[in-house]
Amino acid sequence: MKIGILNAGNIGSRLARAWAAAGHELVIAKDGEDRKIEPLLAELGDKARLGSIREAAEFGEVVLFSIYWPRVEAIVSEVGDALDGKVVIETMNPLGVTADFVHFHDQEFMRDSSTSEDLQRRLPKARIVKAFNLIAAPSLEAAAWSASPVPASVFYATDDKAAGEATRTLIGDAGFKPVNAGNLKGARQLEQVGVFLHHIAENEYAGDADLIRIALTVVEANPGPIARERTV
Repeated sequence: MKIGILNAGNIGSRLARAWAAAGHELVIAKDGEDRKIEPLLAELGDKARLGSIREAAEFGEVVLFSIYWPRVEAIVSEVGDALDGKVVIETMNPLGVTADFVHFHDQEFMRDSSTSEDLQRRLPKARIVKAFNLIAAPSLEAAAWSASPVPASVFYATDDKAAGEATRTLIGDAGFKPVNAGNLKGARQLEQVGVFLHHIAENEYAGDADLIRIALTVVEANPGPIARERTV
């Protein structure tokens, strides 16, 4: 599969490694200084090459849209029509930032929308999929879960069935368990789960230092539900 990476930040670089190892062809772009991804490109060798934001968007059958939320408008402007008809996997969470560079979830925005729905409005001809927004970058490698009793789930949401199937394949190629979370509006709940995980990290663990160690997964009862006579 031909994949464009917009952009090779913390999440994009992890997925680029996994997808290159799975045999996909990559064009990788950096929103900022290209020199920052020179080590990644050297590591991947002939499995990936550097491109501009526009070039990566044009190259990919599937495009990873892993952009810092306040930069969305600028990147969409740079991409133009290059994402028309493409499967676009977006990984964002609606994080605002204060003057002191403290990040926070934009709860007012989250009441009535999601980053996925916003991106779909900006790119009406793209096939948007929400995925990879609930696992912190340091744990977004299969090796991080190798001793865990069950694999972490990556939830995805989309209005496009074929785009969802392509995303399932790439989630599996990254070493995770794909879980279909329904239509694109379901991205609202996935982003709210991000807030929920922060609460869990704060109250059950040692705060944000442990947030990078936790994720949600779906498990099935085995051997299965226990049937008993109902008590009325």
